[in-house]
Amino acid sequence: MRRYITDGDRRLEESKVKVLPAPMSPEMNLVKVYPNIKYQAFLGFGAALTEAAGYVFSQMDDATQERFLKLCFSEEHNRYSLCRLTIQSCDFALTPRAYMDKPDETLESFSIDDDWAYVLPLVKAAQAVNPHLEFIATPWSPPAWAKTTHMMKYGGHLRRGMYDLWARMMARAIAAYQAEGVNIGRVTVQNEPQAIQTWESCLYSASQERKFLHEHLKPALRAEGLDHVKTLIWDHNKEQVLDRATEVLSDREAALDVDGVAFHWYSGDHFEALRATRELIGPDRELIFSEGCDFYSEGKEWWERPHAEHYAREIIGDFEAGANAILDWNILLNAQGGPTHVGNYCDAPIMYDEESGELNVRLPFYYLQHFSRFLRIGARRMLVTRYTSWLETCGFVNPSGERVLVVMNRQDEGCDFDLTWGSGKAGGRIAHLDAPAHSIQTICW
Repeated sequence: MRRYITDGDRRLEESKVKVLPAPMSPEMNLVKVYPNIKYQAFLGFGAALTEAAGYVFSQMDDATQERFLKLCFSEEHNRYSLCRLTIQSCDFALTPRAYMDKPDETLESFSIDDDWAYVLPLVKAAQAVNPHLEFIATPWSPPAWAKTTHMMKYGGHLRRGMYDLWARMMARAIAAYQAEGVNIGRVTVQNEPQAIQTWESCLYSASQERKFLHEHLKPALRAEGLDHVKTLIWDHNKEQVLDRATEVLSDREAALDVDGVAFHWYSGDHFEALRATRELIGPDRELIFSEGCDFYSEGKEWWERPHAEHYAREIIGDFEAGANAILDWNILLNAQGGPTHVGNYCDAPIMYDEESGELNVRLPFYYLQHFSRFLRIGARRMLVTRYTSWLETCGFVNPSGERVLVVMNRQDEGCDFDLTWGSGKAGGRIAHLDAPAHSIQTICW
């Protein structure tokens, strides 16, 4: 049994743990795992490759770029396998921009050429490290000319007469990326469809989202030969994820076009709503955490611990509630928490100081690694029970049969626990472990 621990002084420090035959019916201080009781499959872990991230990446020298790519995508480090792309621009872009400057039913003027400035070079560099990298794409807003407000920013709605053209543009964007060797296997209808933002945003009611998906987006994907692309709804916070999923799926015919639900963390835990959503959509649809980040903390180290613990608490809670995949927001930002064309700076697990040339690998990055480095695509979550709420836990069984358990202690005091599994004729097993204050550990056996 191997243990990897991160706390105040250590970063994934590896050690071996002795496994012993379990005494008859141990009772106290237990964390029990049941590898034969399995739930949802793990589909991937990653972050968003925004234009902001691509721009910051372009400012690095070759050696720093190589280090960054290995940290995120190599087998030795975070092993990111599923990343998010934006369709057109988002707030973490250099400027709002669309793939067509004016309505064009022929799509002859459609072009993703601007994405070659910063986005696609980062994508290609990531693919060079992980050739099996997959992507999910999301629009923040249709072009200004397609909206009721005639602006990409500040909300507004997609004009009714533009549903078909915008759906075709989304499908064409995915096809154009595919032609460049970029596998976009999933797309969401709209980022945060109930938020009027100072950046690119667009409002959809549940009925509008359902209509757009069923009558326009799915047919447009089929017309582009993209039948394999899965379509996900919502892509917003968890406090309304169950409400939106319930309403969209209420139409049985349209429900056939819903392959999953995406969600964000910005309104709080709401793990109960997420668990109920998993029960509603069933085991075959996907449930994906598609975005989350903390506010900009000016690089102060004393802020890193609560941010790191926030990430891990979210991941554990989402996995326990039935999530299949976890995607961080910007994979990389500069020392200011940008660039962003609206000034809404935020944190990222890796930040790059363009003046000093320093790559700042922050504590949240190592907390993410406790999941992404050890889980394999196709792993199944297993049942884990614990004796105290001081410990937050989740576990998976990898396709190879390896068990992976993550244990976090966010308290100011450490505690001991006994990890146990198995019983009956085969005999139980036990390992004596501790959880230091403010630590996270991954145990593999």
